[in-house]
Amino acid sequence: MRRTTSPLRALVATATLSALLLSGCSDDEPSVEDPADDSAPSASAAPDETTETSAAPDTDAETATAEPEPSGPVSSDDGAFELTLPEGWLDVADQVEQKVEIAVRDDEMTDDFYTNLVVASEDPIEDLQESIEEAAKSVAGSDGDYEMLDPIEIAGEEAFGYLLTRTTNGVAVAQTQRWVEHGDRLYVVTFSSAQGQQEATEPVMEELLSSWTWQDESATG
Repeated sequence: MRRTTSPLRALVATATLSALLLSGCSDDEPSVEDPADDSAPSASAAPDETTETSAAPDTDAETATAEPEPSGPVSSDDGAFELTLPEGWLDVADQVEQKVEIAVRDDEMTDDFYTNLVVASEDPIEDLQESIEEAAKSVAGSDGDYEMLDPIEIAGEEAFGYLLTRTTNGVAVAQTQRWVEHGDRLYVVTFSSAQGQQEATEPVMEELLSSWTWQDESATG
């Protein structure tokens, strides 16, 4: 049964949460602000704990904290799919307070930002393409830009999406978001990088998405 109530609010909330979880920030700007707070109150659910994950490691206390080890395939929290990480990437889902399916990032910060990929999930909604464009407008805000992207396939399932650019915590970022339905879930995939690294990191995003495999027998493709 598809959910039909307030789809835009849910889309914007999921988009904002996914986009901000692993944002890098400079040492003198440790907090992450919510750019969609005015348009989607539920998007402000990301608490301050996310900044601990995103801050650049520059203190003795942080070096004493065990870093997550690089791993092979990473399974989603619901067990529906898995991804294979590129070399130098880390599974950091256990550092994230919010409910997500997957949270991974590059171990190296570039242009004050950790290139990262976050996957969250929602109940499926009607009018998905139209709702995604409305979500893009809300997440981009008045200072950001977005463009709708042609659909692609993720493990045999059609995935709609957009590319947006905006500034968060003083860092210009580029975020490609894809929305893919599988079974009774809608998966929201957000790949984020520093804006100046968008073209350079696109092959990494393609590598991650091409490694996506569904773990149930109903998978297509």
